[in-house]
Amino acid sequence: RVIPLVCCALGGVLPLSSADAHVPYIEEKDYPEGRDFVIRDVEQSKAFYAYLEKDDIDGFEIILDEPGRIYVSTLIPFCREYAYYDISYALIGPGLPAVKQELPVAVPEGQGAIVHTTGFKNWADRPFMYEMFSDRKYFEGRSYTHNAAAAGTYRFVVWHGSGQVGDYIAIVGRTESFGPSDIKLAVINTPILQR
Repeated sequence: RVIPLVCCALGGVLPLSSADAHVPYIEEKDYPEGRDFVIRDVEQSKAFYAYLEKDDIDGFEIILDEPGRIYVSTLIPFCREYAYYDISYALIGPGLPAVKQELPVAVPEGQGAIVHTTGFKNWADRPFMYEMFSDRKYFEGRSYTHNAAAAGTYRFVVWHGSGQVGDYIAIVGRTESFGPSDIKLAVINTPILQR
């Protein structure tokens, strides 16, 4: 399915920056427990344009074959309807700190998590940026870089603490690189995102 974008512009009242180039993916089916989107090229920057259903939890499985870097971040469409909408996420895996709060998914024994929860009180305080593929502005979410991640399997999970529905973008990886299949994907998905 193509994600609904229900936004209208808030206007340019905050500083604007430019986003890195990501390979754009559109959530055609949900990424629930047991059907995570699997990511093997962890360094390549990928943007997943997705939609949280009521009480939904989206999951991304990140497989690191050797020690390296994991970067995750989120964006929210920049519009009046989403002025106070924000999402939570957790990166779960080996070598991360012990979890000190309840999460909507189980943390495997011996693993920990980095957790970022919602918390913007005033939309005017939220930084935003311009994303080139969709030709739209987005509220910037919190990012996390694990520079010395051990080899293993990690989960990046996204949810809304109150079960609200809405659009978001999950970003994994920092390196801008495009092979032939990535360029084809961008050519197909960019017009959809711009509509």
